[in-house]
Amino acid sequence: MTLSRRRLLATGLAGAAMLAIGRPVLSRPVESLEILGAPNAATIVLVRLLEAGGLDTAAPGATFRLWRDTDELRAGLVSGRSRLITTPTHVPANLANRGMPLRLLCILSMGHLSIVTADDGIRSFADLRGKPVVGFFRNDMPDLVFRAIAKREGIDPDRDIALTYVQTPMEAAQMLAAGRAATAILSEPPATAAIMMAQQQGRTLRRAVSLQEAWGRHFGQPRIPMAGVALHRSLIDDSPEILAALRAGLPGARDWVLADRKGAAALAEQRMQMRPAVFERSLDHLHIDVAPARAMKGELETFYKAILDLSPDALGGRLPDGAFYLDM
Repeated sequence: MTLSRRRLLATGLAGAAMLAIGRPVLSRPVESLEILGAPNAATIVLVRLLEAGGLDTAAPGATFRLWRDTDELRAGLVSGRSRLITTPTHVPANLANRGMPLRLLCILSMGHLSIVTADDGIRSFADLRGKPVVGFFRNDMPDLVFRAIAKREGIDPDRDIALTYVQTPMEAAQMLAAGRAATAILSEPPATAAIMMAQQQGRTLRRAVSLQEAWGRHFGQPRIPMAGVALHRSLIDDSPEILAALRAGLPGARDWVLADRKGAAALAEQRMQMRPAVFERSLDHLHIDVAPARAMKGELETFYKAILDLSPDALGGRLPDGAFYLDM
C-alpha cells in the first residue's frame, strides 16, 4: 500500500514530535541580556566572566550594570530585561517566596562583615556591651547578622549596646576615619577604606571582630553565605546554555580574581566604580568563592532561619522550597 502525500506528511510530523519529546530542542542564544550586579565586591567574579567572553556564545551582547536597591532589581526582573543577577542571598529567597521564580545558582561571598574600631578595649563580641556602635542598613542583612550573633551572645543590641545607624557602610567608614565614631559594623571594601583613610590622618583602626568567626561559634561554620548568583527560571528554560556557561566559567573567573589582584582591582574600578587600591587590599577579607547553592543548602537554611527569627518579612515568611537551590 502506498501512502498519500497528506498521510506521509502527517506521519513525518508525528515522528518529529516523538523525536522532540525524546531529545531536547536546541535553544537560541539570548539577545540583549542585561546582567544586574549587586554593589558588593564579590560581583567582580561575574564581571570577570563577562569580560573574558565566557557568555559570548550563550548571550551575545550581554551588558552589565549595578543595581542600587531592590525596587530597581525587581523592576529589571519583572520587565524581563534582567534575568541574571548577583545579589545578597536573602533577596532572591524573598522574591521567590512572593511568587517570582528565581533560582540561586551559587555563593560568591562567604561573608565580609567585621567590627572595626579605634577602641583598644574591644577584643571580642562580648566587649561591645555598653559601647557606642554605628551600624548601617537597619533591619537589612548586615544588621540582622549582627543581631543574630548578639542574641546568641546574650546581648540585646537595643539595650546593652549604644547602637545608632547611618544609611550606608561608606558613611560609617568616613565617620570612623574622621574620629566621629569609635566603633562600627562594616562590610568590605568600606572596612578597608576606613582603615586606610584613618592611617592617612594618623589614626589607627583595626578589625577587632570577624562576624564570620563569631557566626561560626554559634551557627556551625565560620562563614556566612551572604552573596551569590541567581537566575530567573525563564532564562534557564529559554537557554540552558547560559546555565552551562556559568557552571563552566565561574570557577575560573574566581581563580583569576584571586590570582591577578591588580587586574581584578582595575576591572572593579572600570565596571563597578570601586577604588582599585582599596579593592585590592580588601580581597583578603572578602572570602570570595564559587560554591553550589545546592551543596550549601544546609548552611543557607541555617542563615535563613536566623533571619526569619528576627524579621520574617525579610524572607517572605518562610524558607524557599528545594527547587530554589541549583547545582553547579
